[in-house]
Amino acid sequence: MNKISVRTLVVFGFCVIVSVPLILPYFKSGFFPTHDGEWAVVRLAEMYREIKDFQFPARFSGYLNFEYGYPLFNFAYPMPYYFGLIFIFLKLGFVGSIKILFASSVILSAFFMFLLSESLWKSKIAGIVSSVLYIYVPYRIVDLYVRGSLGESLSFVIFPLIILGILGLYRKSELKYVIFTGFMYGLLIMTHNIMAVLFGVFIFFIFLYTIFIKNIKFALNLFFSITISLAISAFFWIPAVFEKNLILLSKTPIANRSLHFIKPLDLIIPRWGYGVPNDTNGFSFQIGLPQLAVLLILFYFIVKNIKKIDKNLLILVVSIVAFIALLFSPSAFIWENIPFLSEINYPWTILGILMFLISLASGFITKTGKVSTIVVLILAFISLILITPYAKPQSHIDRGDQFYLTNQATTTSSTELMPLWVKEFPIQKTEKKVDLVDGEISNISYNSKLITFSVKMPEDEIVRINRLYYPGWNVYVDGLRTKIDFNNKYGLMDIALGEGVHSVKAVFSETPLRVFSNIVSLFSLITAGLALAFFRNYKIK
Repeated sequence: MNKISVRTLVVFGFCVIVSVPLILPYFKSGFFPTHDGEWAVVRLAEMYREIKDFQFPARFSGYLNFEYGYPLFNFAYPMPYYFGLIFIFLKLGFVGSIKILFASSVILSAFFMFLLSESLWKSKIAGIVSSVLYIYVPYRIVDLYVRGSLGESLSFVIFPLIILGILGLYRKSELKYVIFTGFMYGLLIMTHNIMAVLFGVFIFFIFLYTIFIKNIKFALNLFFSITISLAISAFFWIPAVFEKNLILLSKTPIANRSLHFIKPLDLIIPRWGYGVPNDTNGFSFQIGLPQLAVLLILFYFIVKNIKKIDKNLLILVVSIVAFIALLFSPSAFIWENIPFLSEINYPWTILGILMFLISLASGFITKTGKVSTIVVLILAFISLILITPYAKPQSHIDRGDQFYLTNQATTTSSTELMPLWVKEFPIQKTEKKVDLVDGEISNISYNSKLITFSVKMPEDEIVRINRLYYPGWNVYVDGLRTKIDFNNKYGLMDIALGEGVHSVKAVFSETPLRVFSNIVSLFSLITAGLALAFFRNYKIK
């Protein structure tokens, strides 16, 4: 075993050990209630069903919404559930797979933060400090044991990987770093679109800074990386953006943003709760006392060395100040008027970006002398001591996989992904897949993308297929495409059938827009892969 691999194993082993106190509850049997964690299990079960039905990319749920279906993964970030399928195929169960993803997100984010901080500040101690402060922070525990946000938890793994790519691109200007950065940011888009937007703001700050110092070559390379990321993730974000006008979310936001700005003292005052924001038992918005101390130390060094500020530290601290300002209500006009940022309803999600920036910036302190290094190591240890007691769920439950496999709710907070033409939502499962007044139905078969049946009609009649209509559904009667009428309060598919025996097939397929999006993603992925294989060390001039 070579030296590099041994070192990597040692670093990874450290990250596993330091993560254990945070993830111990995930090793207990069963699961625990959080705002979204159990819904993640239900969504993984649905992803599994759709892939089994050869629906790829997964878009339309045939089982949820009481088997009336709805376009879940056309809008909800899909990548965590694609990852989850790996563990399903390893026979680790649905609950077990989700728990592995949550626990892995802690270990891997600590590991990649170690590598990033060590590389940026050229210090192993910087890696230790940053990795500990990255995972031992209040908002991280909120995501694990209160909100149960799988996408956000996994996005924290990707943040340091993106910056590692940008750092490599800045230092070496090689093609492999352009592609790696693009692939990682594309992965972030598919893993948690809100975090992708917010982290994109930080990347934009980096871009502006490089323009300011006239490093046009690096700015262009970074632009190409973002272009690659958008191309690779096109199959997800293009339909999500251009079909949003078809769903309720386009008319009614999930929440009133004005109610979710926080007060300055919320960042400081220690409190803990398992409830939703604005509830008396609501979760914490703390930055973390050790993290605040780190900020004060960093400000001190900036003031003391105002004429020779480390450019990496400057970008980080300016970004931290800008993001903190966005947490408060005076920034409302920014949220309302900047594209994509205006789609985010919860300003406090910026805490996820802040914990990344502060922990990464903390590594700088190890460069400033032995005393400051000891101080920041102590702060990291204090953070571990302060946060560990909160790393526990409110309670434990053991419902078993079957409970989640048979759950047919929409998994959304306010039916926001329902098409606009649905006026009345189903409240229970229908026993009939096809409704008609008179006639005989036989040979019925259905899954998430295909419904087939034979029908014998004594007279002309409107037949209702109890599946919610969404663009992509087409119905064929005796091999000929027929008109679908979904102008009913349930938004279901009605077709006109004449007297006689008919063979009916309803198929969910990709629209031209989605076909285009899929081709862009596939072509980009293949091209990037070939470029890495044959030109990975190509120096961009």
